[in-house]
Amino acid sequence: MNRRFAAPPFASLRSAPVPPLNVPRVAVVHWGHSPLFEVLFVYCRRKERNMKSRIILLAAAALLCLTATAQPAKPSRPGKYIDFEAVQPDGKVMKLSDYVGKGKYILVDFWASWCGPCREEIPTMKDIYYEFRGEKFDIVGAPVLDKPEATLKAVEELKVPWTQILSVPESVPKDYGFQYIPYIILVGPDGTILETNLRGDGIRAAVKKHLGIK
Repeated sequence: MNRRFAAPPFASLRSAPVPPLNVPRVAVVHWGHSPLFEVLFVYCRRKERNMKSRIILLAAAALLCLTATAQPAKPSRPGKYIDFEAVQPDGKVMKLSDYVGKGKYILVDFWASWCGPCREEIPTMKDIYYEFRGEKFDIVGAPVLDKPEATLKAVEELKVPWTQILSVPESVPKDYGFQYIPYIILVGPDGTILETNLRGDGIRAAVKKHLGIK
């Protein structure tokens, strides 16, 4: 099984959420760091490494960072959204189709509680949610490879107001053709995927564009 994740910057190595060890085929893009960056960094910190070894390894880590930056995520599948369902902690079955394709523009956020970049997008998305939510627009969270209790804790900490579909099937990243999170898409009222790979100011721009707001 291919297991990959990228490390956060030096300053936040100790405090950043740690991805679970069983994360398959999904990486976290954070400041362009390579999936091997954290391994090299920890290796360099060992006392038995001399200064020359540390310099060489850190140089290798820097090159890996540049390599990761040059490797964008795959685009989402074209056409209509792919439905999925998940059993919630209370036993209720939730489907993406409960919210998507019902006449609204839906921003779907594939994220995880342990993903630092995912958390960084939340404030921007909250502003967008409170500004545009209503009859034409809503947001749905779809935590990927995350434990329900961890997701709910993050939702409470970050005060995330929109619906979360917990325990998303592990097949979803493959179905939607993405390898990195956060992966944010905008789906049209009829269920057609309109925008993919949305980040930062691009989220607001996409929402305003399709809602016809200048």
